[in-house]
Amino acid sequence: MNLEVIRDQAAVQSIWEQWRELADGVAFRQPEWLMSWWEHLRPDRSDLFIGVLRDEQMMIRVLAPWYLDRTARTLRCLGDGIVATDYCTVLLDTRFSDDSLAKVFAAELLRHVEQSDEWDSLHLEAIDNHDPAMEAFALEMRALRSQLHRGNCSNTWRIDLHDGWEQFIQGLSHNARKAFRRRVRALDKMDIRWVERERDFEAFFPTLVELHQKRRRALHDAGCFSDPRFEAFLQTAARRLQNLGQLQAFSIWFEGRPIVADIGFRARDRWLCYQSGMDPEAMDLEPGNLANACILMNAAEIGFRTVDFLRGDEPYKSQLRADPHPACDLHLMRPGLLGRLRYLTLEAKARAIMVRDSVVRRTKSYILRSLSVLPIADVNLEVSQVLSPLML
Repeated sequence: MNLEVIRDQAAVQSIWEQWRELADGVAFRQPEWLMSWWEHLRPDRSDLFIGVLRDEQMMIRVLAPWYLDRTARTLRCLGDGIVATDYCTVLLDTRFSDDSLAKVFAAELLRHVEQSDEWDSLHLEAIDNHDPAMEAFALEMRALRSQLHRGNCSNTWRIDLHDGWEQFIQGLSHNARKAFRRRVRALDKMDIRWVERERDFEAFFPTLVELHQKRRRALHDAGCFSDPRFEAFLQTAARRLQNLGQLQAFSIWFEGRPIVADIGFRARDRWLCYQSGMDPEAMDLEPGNLANACILMNAAEIGFRTVDFLRGDEPYKSQLRADPHPACDLHLMRPGLLGRLRYLTLEAKARAIMVRDSVVRRTKSYILRSLSVLPIADVNLEVSQVLSPLML
């Protein structure tokens, strides 16, 4: 098998169905998601670089959904950056082979770059540490003299519903269980509007955008929908996935006004919780907690086995007893002197960040001990004043 690189967006249509089949029902790996990103959020000076290996019958056995950043001479995953796509991988046709396909792909990728000389490194964001295909690919690249660096990345967080709703409830602490049941009862008094038809989506999406932006502005943040390209991307991707029955979206209304909206996607028997928005003037109703209760209750009822809160280490995830799943930013450098220098630079930066974080933790601990007699608001103020220069 020889590596074929698809660079023409029109040519992607010819492999769309095979690509979706290889994605095996994971929305974030499908062309509906990743090509929507390319259509609306394509970075400047970049080209498609979808690497495929075909068998003798011209069926695709390996597909890497990447793009080439020509400025940095770096291969990256489609869907990275502001969209924060989780679970990117090298897609393998596992019906016919095991991770040996990933090893073949690594060898062909390096053989191809020796001829084309168009990239120097790969930077693949938020790779699941337990992804066997990516692990086999990365280790084979290293065996072929590529330099491998694993950068820090936030965990993804999942709640296991295999044993049902009541078992999940019983797994919470006493106080958390009481609070959760209270929220479930509160939902009975509210209007939950599920997105089931196209016209439902037409009404839902502007509500999501409005509530998300209201919440972000209240936190003095621009919000991702301030970029019209992001809004166009998510709308396109959501419509495409809705047509496949993979959209999981709803809004909760109280006394005639929306207080929270949430959009997620189906990945086989897993609910991927992607984006939400809530009314900052309704925080006394705990709209975020109500949305989480709604998701978990309905996921168990419908038959989802996992609710995945995706990337980010926000406290509510651990409070719900979600399990952290580690991920990393994977850097692979092309064999040679330049690749070695890039690797040493990344390692030096990583060590510097570790030292900085250690200094910050120790300084914060010392300040908190020293100022323990002050009210907590004053302690937080003093800590922020001292630590801010360290974070630059």
